[in-house]
Amino acid sequence: MNPASVQATIMIIDDEPENLNVLGEMLRHDGWDVRAFPRGEMAIAAAHGEPPDLVLLDIRMPGMDGYEVCRRFKADERLRSIPIIFLSAFSETADKTHAFEVGGVDYVTKPFAEAEVLARSHTHLQLSRHQHHLEELVRRRISELAEAHRRLRIWDDAKTQWLNMLSHEMRTPLTGIFGISELLFMDLPADSGRHVLRVSYDRSRARIEKLMDDALTLARIDVEAEAFAGKKVQLARVLREALAAVAAEVPAAGVAADISGVEQSVVLGDAKLFSRAFYDLLLTATLCVQDGESIVMAARVAGGEVKVTVATGGGGISSKALKTFFEVGGQCELVKNGGDFGLGAALASRIMRLFNGHVSVRNGSEGGIVMEVSLPLCGGAPTAEGGTP
Repeated sequence: MNPASVQATIMIIDDEPENLNVLGEMLRHDGWDVRAFPRGEMAIAAAHGEPPDLVLLDIRMPGMDGYEVCRRFKADERLRSIPIIFLSAFSETADKTHAFEVGGVDYVTKPFAEAEVLARSHTHLQLSRHQHHLEELVRRRISELAEAHRRLRIWDDAKTQWLNMLSHEMRTPLTGIFGISELLFMDLPADSGRHVLRVSYDRSRARIEKLMDDALTLARIDVEAEAFAGKKVQLARVLREALAAVAAEVPAAGVAADISGVEQSVVLGDAKLFSRAFYDLLLTATLCVQDGESIVMAARVAGGEVKVTVATGGGGISSKALKTFFEVGGQCELVKNGGDFGLGAALASRIMRLFNGHVSVRNGSEGGIVMEVSLPLCGGAPTAEGGTP
């Protein structure tokens, strides 16, 4: 008895009683549960009530021949996956080809050898069982993935709604606080250190507002990345805007720049987001230097990409800090006046990845750190706006 045949049912369909008896006895001895039928119509009706695991089918039969029986099996949703092996005295190639065309999985020519029939029956039973197992695994995995996607979408929607609500709920009281602060500054006497307090207040206010804007932009990119349609952008223009913004924000930084190598370079993305990203990288650089230490921006074209580097003087940072440099809350070394970088570096990295770019950081060979942005070049002229509509 072969273990593969245990608890398996085989159906024999043949109009010759002798063939049914010989095949039936042989298969029962091998451990099969055998059901024999002399007519195709009877076999199909029985299969509907209790589908077999395998069918041995003769071709030449009165009424419905074997080809038609096979067609009926394959046309039925419940029966179509059952493997059918043809047993026939027809040995012509055309007969065998037709048997495979209507859905047969194998063809054994009569007179057949017992060992061959048993071997082929066991092989196709095992193949069928493996196929059913794989199909079940696929169905289960698809169901699991669909459920995971559903839950992820719920969390994404909840995350966006929560952040939008948080932004609104925070801005409302902050607007009141900012307004009251402005009134208090107006009432302070000129000799009370008002200027120093004002500078500190303005810096803190700008930081709070930027953190809120950066958090919302990060959330939107993570949840709605497909909404950011890229357009052709002239990179040199974006870099100049970022340099001007940093010069206005941190006049003492004195960033030196050489972007002549990308004057005609066009990339695919969003001009406003790119300008914001390069501004954040430059602003991060100002937090990684002491007074008098250099910051240099350089841009060039290499290997079908635009390479933009922002390098600082001063000391380098640890390998651990390099690994977490672009993570939210991961920057904590070489920061002027303590604190951290906020979300600027993390947002810059996410913006670059959004448009198939990349940003990295390393220690410079002569000290300081080097942040390098790589963006794929895009042919053609930039659009008028260079951003999303």
